[in-house]
Amino acid sequence: MTFRGLIMILCAGCLCLLAPDMMLTRPQDSSNARRVEVNGLKPSYTSCELVTFSIKNISQQDLYLEVYAEKFESGSWTEEAYSYDIRDPRSLYIMKRLNIHPDMLKPGASQSLTWDRFLRPTWATWEKKGDKAFRRSIIERDSKSASPILQRLRVDTYVGPELTEKSLRRVYSEPFKRIPNISPTAKPSR
Repeated sequence: MTFRGLIMILCAGCLCLLAPDMMLTRPQDSSNARRVEVNGLKPSYTSCELVTFSIKNISQQDLYLEVYAEKFESGSWTEEAYSYDIRDPRSLYIMKRLNIHPDMLKPGASQSLTWDRFLRPTWATWEKKGDKAFRRSIIERDSKSASPILQRLRVDTYVGPELTEKSLRRVYSEPFKRIPNISPTAKPSR
């Protein structure tokens, strides 16, 4: 065996030893140091159930946060249809927000939030359905799914004073399931 062959075998062996550790890491987290924690999520919710949770700033800095719902579809995570910043429901009604005086979350502080997937943005003018039809279409789509729908929350964290893409880091909650309601006319629990 040549020296070069021995080096190749050693490199391959190192990769085999490191592979399990690399598979256990979360590739979606853009840094090893998490800035926030998402707490209070249940493992599953019905189609109509409100998702109540809290976000805690575990960093040593003031953070600006945006929170969005995502779903697992076709092998990857994408934003939920009609997505909006759960922390700022005004995003349902306006297309562009200006953060002149952003609402920063202090170190150690928590904020309780609720995500209602049946809120319909007024700017979605191509969606001609009323609120009841909009709700019914989501319930029907859930009931046609062969398996429970996987969802998670994405927290975009920004460090000031300039809230730019350069300061963006993302943190993801643990996934949770959406289980279809028994009746397609079921109303959300409010």
